[in-house]
Formats: sequence, structure tokens, C-alpha cells
Amino acid sequence: MRALLCCALVGVTGCVTIVTREGGKRAPGADEHEAHGFIILNGERTAVKWSDGDSFDFESGPYDGQGTRLFGYNTLESYGPVHRWGTWTREELYTLTKGDAEVCASKEWECTTEGQPDAYGRVLVDCPKLAIEMARQGRGLAYAVRGKPNRLVLDAMHQAQRAGRGMWAKGVPKGLITALHSFAENEGTKYTTSSNRILDTRTGEAPLRKHTDNYQLCEEVCLRTEGDWSCMVYVPFERRYRDQPPCLIGE
Repeated sequence: MRALLCCALVGVTGCVTIVTREGGKRAPGADEHEAHGFIILNGERTAVKWSDGDSFDFESGPYDGQGTRLFGYNTLESYGPVHRWGTWTREELYTLTKGDAEVCASKEWECTTEGQPDAYGRVLVDCPKLAIEMARQGRGLAYAVRGKPNRLVLDAMHQAQRAGRGMWAKGVPKGLITALHSFAENEGTKYTTSSNRILDTRTGEAPLRKHTDNYQLCEEVCLRTEGDWSCMVYVPFERRYRDQPPCLIGE
């Protein structure tokens, strides 16, 4: 039984925050997710290195060396065992993500970009057929931070949910945490609240949910949505790939 360290209402009706200290466990070298391949970017064949199911680094072309973020869909985080819901363990869901990059590299997807960066400076890229395929396999989520998601991606996600494929093999929670930020990250800024994103697995919408909760490094935060819950281990962006904390490297 996981000890509850915190149980507090966040600023969203029907959601409860539960925080635990348990960290994930994985063997050394288990973070290998990369796969090399090609895409057709704006009509040009371009070499890329997939790091997970929704991002890659350019290895040729005008954006050579830059990282990316694909929009229109989302995948589970692959920097460590951080997701949990239902009867899934974090290790099981982390293992599931290890095949995402290989799926992406298995075909030369038609993609486009205007070169615009996201909030982390990554080039935004659109690969619509890949988004549909990842959702169809139960590896991707229809995802819209504003408005409605692409209907074809949403339909593919619903198809995977009904078939119990991929991440839906053990059921479908109504909400799924996709982004987690501690209020403490706002120190020294003008912001008076922080925000998380919880994807509605029925609509594919993931609006911001504001809060003022402080999370500790490696704490597991669980949010309830209409009776269902999903959890995510809190690790700030700057610690996800460099100087990883014990909960990501299995200590």
C-alpha cells in the first residue's frame, strides 16, 4: 500500500492530488529508445534520429542538429518510468514506450514545418499520418491544448481504446496526466499559479489546469477525474535528461 504524503484539492472540479515518494526501478542502459530513419520534410528526404514517439533530432537538411516536437498528438514520456494508472505499473508503461521510436523510424513519413519553435526551442513539425498510426497502435494520444484535436487521430485513438491496444490494454481512465509542473518553478517570475495538463481520453483535449501546489523531486502526483485517476512522477525539465534523479535511473 502506497503511503499518501499529500492529499489536496487542485483548482479543478473532480480532481484530487495524491503524492507519494516511491521511485521507479530500471536496469542500467534501459533508457535506450533511439532509432535512426528518414522523413520527407517539406518534400525533401531528411535524415532524423527518433528519440521517442513524438520527437526527433534532425541529422541533415536546414535544421540539422536541432530537436523537434511533433504536434497533433502526444506519447507517453520515455525519459524514465513516470506514468501510472489503473493496474499498470510505471515500469510496464515505461517498457511500452521503448518501441515507439522504432515504429516511427519504420517508414518515411510525409511531414511539414514552418520552422517555428515550441516553448523549449524545439522545431514544431507536423507528420499527420504518423500521428494516426501511433494512435491506432495505442502508442499515441490525440492531443489538443486549444480547441479540438484532429478528428482522424481521435478516431484512431478511440479504435485502439475499444480494441485494448498498447497503453489501453488494461482499461481507459477518463483523464491522463501529460504535463506536471510544481508551483515552485515560478520562483523569481511574475506568475502567481502553475499548471498541469490532464488529457481527456474521450475528447483528446488537454487544457491547462492551474494550481499552487509544490511538488518535490521524484514525488508521484495522482489526479482524479470523474472517479478515475492517473499518476505521474514529478521531475523538472532540466533534470529529465541530464543529472537524472534516482527515480529515473533506478536507485
